[in-house]
Amino acid sequence: MTPILIGHRGEPDTWPENSLAGFEAVLAAGARYIETDVQLTRDGIPVLSHDPSLLRVTGQDVMVTTSRYADISNIPAGYEERFGNKYHDYRLARLQQFAELLQQWPAARAFIEFKDASLIAHGHPRVIDTVMDILRPVVGQCIMISFDYEALQYLRSHYQTPVGWVLPEWNDDNRSRAMTLAPEYLFCNRKRLPPDNQPLWQGPWRWAVYTVNDPADARAFLQRGIQLLETNVIRQMLTEPGLEADSHGE
Repeated sequence: MTPILIGHRGEPDTWPENSLAGFEAVLAAGARYIETDVQLTRDGIPVLSHDPSLLRVTGQDVMVTTSRYADISNIPAGYEERFGNKYHDYRLARLQQFAELLQQWPAARAFIEFKDASLIAHGHPRVIDTVMDILRPVVGQCIMISFDYEALQYLRSHYQTPVGWVLPEWNDDNRSRAMTLAPEYLFCNRKRLPPDNQPLWQGPWRWAVYTVNDPADARAFLQRGIQLLETNVIRQMLTEPGLEADSHGE
């Protein structure tokens, strides 16, 4: 099985997570799959942020969903706690900028996660429709993912785009829900997977697991039939024997 490595939020061990520079660097290094997170500001601007608050990346406990984009656009987002002043000139990236970056890398594919905080604050239609409108020029390069099952149902009924469900728990109810939704991808936290001697659910999906930063772990997941591996250190993983083949896709 050929591995497919996914740059989890770019490469957050080297650049501030979800930064345009981080994504560009891993794509230039040969990565062909990346993953990012989308939140919606109060005035409806999609930005790349995993957390509802900007505390980790900016040092300021500012909530994205209750802030206007103009009020957060000039806050340094260089993750000073981790990187000091090295990236002091970085700012929170807009989804529009991310889409423009993807256009420069037509062979790249991006998993884009709708975050619960924004879906709750703004409602599914507003968040999803806003994001999909911006992604229209690159929608063929995108796979939309979420923990939120209703968000994926909305996507299924309104858009022709592949989706991935990020499993909140490993249980029989979610297995039944997965069969009903039939997503193209199922994402699972490595800690939620069943023991190695138990089989993975079979269905129309492909399995993806996060977060995998050790080559030996990556090879073990491949042996279990999990082809897609999210990693924080994708440039390093791309140089490992048996893992480098993923960079050119499926």
